[in-house]
Amino acid sequence: MGVIFSLARRKDKKAEAAAKVEQQKIEQLCEMFPMLDKDTLTTVLDANEGDLDKTMEMFMPINPATKEEHQKRPASRAGAEADDLQSPRSRPAVSTVHVEELITWASSSDADMQYQAARSLADLAMTQDQRVCILQAGAVRHLVALLSAPTVEVQLCALIAVANLALEDQGQAQLHQEGAIAPVVLLTSSSDKSMQCHAARALANLAFCYEANEVGIVEAGGLVPLLRLVETSDVATQQEAVAALANLARNPSNQRKIVKCGALIPLSAALRSRDPELLRQGARCLANISLNKENKHQLIDSKIGTVLITALANENTDIQRLVAMALANLAAYEPLQLQLVSDGVLEPLNRLLTSGNEDVELQAARCLASLSQHEENKPKIARHVGISNFIQLARNRSADHQICAATCLANLSTVRGISASWG
Repeated sequence: MGVIFSLARRKDKKAEAAAKVEQQKIEQLCEMFPMLDKDTLTTVLDANEGDLDKTMEMFMPINPATKEEHQKRPASRAGAEADDLQSPRSRPAVSTVHVEELITWASSSDADMQYQAARSLADLAMTQDQRVCILQAGAVRHLVALLSAPTVEVQLCALIAVANLALEDQGQAQLHQEGAIAPVVLLTSSSDKSMQCHAARALANLAFCYEANEVGIVEAGGLVPLLRLVETSDVATQQEAVAALANLARNPSNQRKIVKCGALIPLSAALRSRDPELLRQGARCLANISLNKENKHQLIDSKIGTVLITALANENTDIQRLVAMALANLAAYEPLQLQLVSDGVLEPLNRLLTSGNEDVELQAARCLASLSQHEENKPKIARHVGISNFIQLARNRSADHQICAATCLANLSTVRGISASWG
């Protein structure tokens, strides 16, 4: 009898160990594939006889296009901007002087020569080949010094040159090394509107995919003045300020700091703008900061999902893509899944899902895949979106689309009568 009990205990221990391993696999799958509900993952794992690798392969890549959005800002000329400022002297444009001579002028103590140098370097830096030439000639150090020049017109031209040079990777590195960030941040608080606009543009370009600058701008106190510029009355300045915040929000640490500085209120206003570029940059910024789980509670409390749903009506496909991306990121948070559906997100998402634009369709599918995790949403999605749309997406689009569509179908399979209609 003792032998029988001993064998039974061994069997019980083996069963407990097996159940623990199975639970660990499910937990790992839930963490890797948040768009799928636990029951679906358990069913697929059982169908694969507990083979974790095989199950993972079936759903990879399950969360496409969630990387941070970033963008360079266009180059700008200095001539017209600087000529708008009052000046006692005539200043003909310089186009034939070599960069080396312009550097000599920039290091002069004469304000007029400084102006000519900064203006000419800014205009030359409109093109990539000239930017490379300027960087190789060592002009950055002198331009950074001119950011603190006594005259506003010299500062402005130097600032425009810096913003243009920051379009190059080498330019970002040199400007960082020469200490450009602090004076540029300082110029965002200038009383001159052109200075504010170009300072924001310079920060946007400095922060483009360059981690040291992303960190440095925030450490230099750049967030608060940028948020002030988002609330200014000048639309061009607003565009550049939000673009700078969006590029800074590529950094996970910055994503949290931007929200803690109170960015959601001005961003919500930007998303209501009739200006397409401001709306686009606002959606891009929100798509980035919504990736950070630490922002979850502020995002929920802000009710910004309602603003995004309204923005989906915009006919610009890039705006649609970015707004849908932001909504897809928000839909990863369980408390928002039911709220977004209640706020009316399904109808515009269904329209985007069949828009014919693959990038827009992908983001709409991502959002629906997350929303379909919630039990109360499943019959609503089946009714308002329709199973056939997901089937068509799975048959006719890329692997990323197919994964999102398959995720939706898998999540909706628990709704009575759905699996029988797949065909």
